[in-house]
Amino acid sequence: MKGLFNLVIVLSIITPVTIFLGYIIMDEGDQFTSEHYMVTALSTVPFIFALLVKFLMSGVDKE
Repeated sequence: MKGLFNLVIVLSIITPVTIFLGYIIMDEGDQFTSEHYMVTALSTVPFIFALLVKFLMSGVDKE
C-alpha cells in the first residue's frame, strides 16, 4: 500500500510540471494568460488529495 501511495504522489508531482512545460511548447514561449496559470494550479489538486489520503491512511497499516 505504501508503494502505491508513493507512485500516486510521484505521478501527481509530474503532472503539473508536464502541463506547464506543455503550455510553453504549444505557445512557443509566448506570454502566459491567467488560463495557463489556472490549469497548472488546478492540476496540483490530485497531489493534494494524494497527500491527504496518505495522511489519513497512515495509521491503518500499523497493527
